[in-house]
Amino acid sequence: MDTRDEAVFQRLVLPIWEFLARADAAVPSDVIFVFGSQDLAVPRRAAELYHAGHAPSVLVTGRFGPMTAEVFEQSEALVFKDELVRRGVSEGAITTEVEAGNTLENVRFGMAALRAVGQRPRSALLVAKPFVMRRCLATFARQYPNVAARGCPPAGSAAARRDRHRNAYGARMVAELQRLETYAASGDIAPQLVPPLVWAAARRLTAWIDDGAPSGRAR
Repeated sequence: MDTRDEAVFQRLVLPIWEFLARADAAVPSDVIFVFGSQDLAVPRRAAELYHAGHAPSVLVTGRFGPMTAEVFEQSEALVFKDELVRRGVSEGAITTEVEAGNTLENVRFGMAALRAVGQRPRSALLVAKPFVMRRCLATFARQYPNVAARGCPPAGSAAARRDRHRNAYGARMVAELQRLETYAASGDIAPQLVPPLVWAAARRLTAWIDDGAPSGRAR
């Protein structure tokens, strides 16, 4: 890995990461609401919150996604449930939803699954990969504004939480900013004010990637 290239990348991505990876202090809530992905740090964080007594129940939602379809043998929700149980979460405290294929469905289907078992939460701790945390919160704010939602992603820097090749990771961050605009326009999420400095960082990062910054050595 060329450490100079890596340092440039980390500097460019930092303002975007700090905006997207919103993290709130955990407070007593009705449910820990977990978004499926390939990252087992997510259910591990949910288990920490559960054992700390922040909520009495856990909802896990998600089928297969692009990064799990050929990796997991069962849906993301069930893989995460297994990890929660391994981490000492009571199986009876876990509700699973295995059909959602995107964040909007995670929220809608997950809340429906909770209602089906007699739970109508008024507060939730959301746990997801850090860089999608702002969109998860914005989806809740639009779809269930009566639910007090707080973001509680796994801790870690952009470097520590990188889940794909460097340039693809950077491009995914920029795409996440664009999704905030697109999904707000369609009414799926509450509008998010992206600071001009964050958009400027996204343009610089895109230009750096497009200029052919090497990615293969920094995985």
